[in-house]
Amino acid sequence: MNAARGESPHFALLGRVRAWRGGTELDLGSPQQRAVLAALLLRRGRPVTVAELVDAVWGDGPPAAAVSVLRTYVSRLRKVLSPGARAAATSQVVVSVADGYLARVPEGAVDRYVFERRVDEARRLRTAGEVPAAARLLHAALDAWEGTPLAGLPGPLAEGERSRLAEERLSVQESALEVDLELGRHSEVIPALLALTGEHPLREKLCRLLMLALYRSGRQAEALAAYRGTRRTLVAELGVEPGAALRELHGRILAADSSLDPPAPERERSPREPGAAGPVARPAQLPADLPSFVGRADELRQVLDLAPEAAAPPPVTVIGGMAGVGKTSLAVHLGHRLAHRYPDGQLHLDLRGFGPDSAPVPPAEALRTLLDA
Repeated sequence: MNAARGESPHFALLGRVRAWRGGTELDLGSPQQRAVLAALLLRRGRPVTVAELVDAVWGDGPPAAAVSVLRTYVSRLRKVLSPGARAAATSQVVVSVADGYLARVPEGAVDRYVFERRVDEARRLRTAGEVPAAARLLHAALDAWEGTPLAGLPGPLAEGERSRLAEERLSVQESALEVDLELGRHSEVIPALLALTGEHPLREKLCRLLMLALYRSGRQAEALAAYRGTRRTLVAELGVEPGAALRELHGRILAADSSLDPPAPERERSPREPGAAGPVARPAQLPADLPSFVGRADELRQVLDLAPEAAAPPPVTVIGGMAGVGKTSLAVHLGHRLAHRYPDGQLHLDLRGFGPDSAPVPPAEALRTLLDA
């Protein structure tokens, strides 16, 4: 057995269902076959009966030979995931049990459970008052996502899990943005909050966070406008007024309540320290991210793998391609995914290289714009 075969596979559920061994992606077969694997991985090492798997993949309309087809899928998965196993009993991953199967996989090998573990640890750290560490973990947890969970899988199980996981992700996004606000990163979170409130206009917590971020950035009028927009949507679509928390924040912003003033930035020195300077504005120039970014999973993973987690020299990454293929959208999306690793700020410069009505920005002007940011 070669070294690659000796390694345990790792799995992705927070996007397309994928698997790797030793850096090589494995061919998991058809969407139905991937749905079988997903059903086993989602059970966290507990058995899944044949009847449950048939229902997970086909729902109320299984084919006449569903059980036979299911066994074929399991056999193919075993060959891909456990190439060194000669019999089902010795399979390292998919194991036969009474009337069904289970996936024998460490939770650290499945992105869904890595996400869950990081979120749990972040909440513990936040409760303990270690807010910067909690923020780093929450953003690291969100980095595991590559799009719509279980993308492309058929069956009622995948459909239900997609909705549940999407809600879980949104809740963690809210927590991460809330923690960023606690750390004084109000300007940096505005683009993400604008995108999320546009995608979820009935979500009052997102509106509260956006209002607070705008107010703390000196944009009181925009904060009040955000409240009015959310109120109009709630009344028009649900026939209800905003909740008490949102109304209270609106009143406090109208009154310029000093308790809403931003906290000291995370790394700001105390005014009592000799030579301490005032707060330094950190640029947050990224355009708003796309509400729903899909595709480019391989390119996303490659760039995210290049970005250092700690204080290491950052690499220079160039995204190339023909005009119109989505380079800017990909770069902006990556910028939002990685912004938490660069708390001193993020710069964005439109060089107008493909604009039909304007000349490209001269190099000297571009450099001056960056230096003045």
